[in-house]
This record gives sequence, C-alpha cells and structure tokens, in this order.
Amino acid sequence: MKLYNLKFKNSLFLAPMSGYTNWPMRIICREFGAELAYTEMISATGLVRNTSNTLKLLERPEKDRPLIAQIFASQPHDAALASRILEDEGFDGIDLNMGCPVKKVVVKGAGAALMKDLDRALSMTEAVISAVDLPVSVKMRAGWDSLSINAGILAELLVKAGIDTIILHPRTRSDMYRGKPRWKLVADIKQTTSVPVVASGDIKTKKDIEYLKKTGADACMIGRAAVGRPWIFKELSEGFYPTLKQRREVMLRHLDFLCSYLGTHKALLYMRKFVSSYVKGLPGAARFRQQACTIESLAELTLKIKAYLDEEAGFM
Repeated sequence: MKLYNLKFKNSLFLAPMSGYTNWPMRIICREFGAELAYTEMISATGLVRNTSNTLKLLERPEKDRPLIAQIFASQPHDAALASRILEDEGFDGIDLNMGCPVKKVVVKGAGAALMKDLDRALSMTEAVISAVDLPVSVKMRAGWDSLSINAGILAELLVKAGIDTIILHPRTRSDMYRGKPRWKLVADIKQTTSVPVVASGDIKTKKDIEYLKKTGADACMIGRAAVGRPWIFKELSEGFYPTLKQRREVMLRHLDFLCSYLGTHKALLYMRKFVSSYVKGLPGAARFRQQACTIESLAELTLKIKAYLDEEAGFM
C-alpha cells in the first residue's frame, strides 16, 4: 500500500496522541513494527509564534522516520505558514487535525469544530496544499453529533482539493471516545473517493484489522492500545507477545529515552502515565504501580522495574 508517497507492507501506523507520542514512544513502537508515525498534535499558531513548548514537539532523532507532522488550526493562514515551517524541518507530510474533541481545542474553532464548518475546513486544506510540496492528509471525525454525520461530504470536498489521504475516526465529537465506531463510514467513503483511507479508533485485535480490511480500509492507526503496549504492532502482524524479560527491557529503554528527551526529573513524572499499562495483567501489578508512581529517583525506579519483572512477576 502507498500513502504519502511511501510504500508500506502491513500498513499499521502509530496514531498522534497529545501527551504520549513524542519521539521516545515513537521509536519504541517503530522497533515493534509501526511503519509510520505522527507527531503529537502541534498548534499552528504556536509554531508560527515560535513558542518553546511547540518547538519541543518537533524534536526527534534521525531514525524517527518516516514522520508526519500533525497540526491543528482555526485559520487557514496560520495552517499554511506552519506547514511551510514543517516542510523546512524535513517532515514527510502534513496531517490536518479535524477530529480532536477536547474542549480547549474545539472552543478555538479547531479540531472537531471544523466538522461544523466545512467551508473553513476546505479553505484550510486548500491553503496547506498550496503552501507546501508535501503530501497532505486530514484526520476527521464522523461528524459533530449524531444529527450531522458529514464525514463523507467533507471527504469528497477534500479529495477534489487534492488531499493525499483521509484518516477517519468514525465517532462524532459528541461521542468523544465512547460507544462503538461507525465503521460502515469507511466503506462508504471508499466507494465515493479515490484516495487511501486510514481507519482509526479502538483498534486492538487481529479481528479488528480483518474486519476493517473488509470495509476497504487501506491502513489501520493504533492509538491508545499502543500505550504501554508498543509491541502491539508486531502482535497484530506476527502474533508476537513479549516475555517478562523483554517487557522489562522495553520499559527501561522507554525510560532512558524519556530522560534524554525531557531530563531526569520530568521523565520520572512522565513515565508514570505508562507504568500501569506496561504491567497490566501481571501478578502484583497494582502494588507495583502504587510504589513506582511515588519514586523520585531514576536509580530507584530502575531497580524497582528490574526487581518487579525479575522476581515478583515471576521472571528468573
């Protein structure tokens, strides 16, 4: 399958997730078969204004490729300027976020708010396509609410504008992350458009992948299921499941990468959001999580991870 002028074998991608998919998580997921990754959602306005927090999101090692930069914006002008900056930074494509349901994004007229204003969504897409020579995709929701399922209409408009790829999370903004995704929308969009369609939303098992292939999805995007489970890409493509020793080494590598990216103190705090998922289902996981999330020393946390996965969870 070819998307963004790139060829893929298994077409399993790591989704953009704010607060999670910085380069340490992306690198770990790539090691287990994520063929494409996206940055955390980048504010176009913050990038144009050169804010330090936004610029931090652009950091990545050379091996973190191919990489698509995802931006959110409320104004076409900002989106176009930000896209030029990202093109100069060497990213492999631009993804416009029209699906984020979070209030602080929506109230600015960005993210899923654009599902209520298709004219502005189209204008923004056209502005970005005109501004760069990179492939441009759009990540959208099914619609704003159950009374306005308009992803198919928007998809047709964007294809005419020259979009490279459509990424669909088939829930509405009102659904947030609840309820069952409307996967039939993938099939509907595939029947009426000529570009690749990537399915996104609660994809966790081989059965999910098989079902989505039947709808016509060209690729699948894994998000929350990859948090603390970066091996899911290899699990879905090869049936791989890590030993406790492998799980331990992945946790320690992730922690080491976070220290390189954020510095030790911030890395220790940041790692806490991954700890529960990394040990989910293991004996004594709740007690380990409680203890690990209070540790403020890198050496102590490293020893705790090793001791838990070498002894308490049964690895010898």
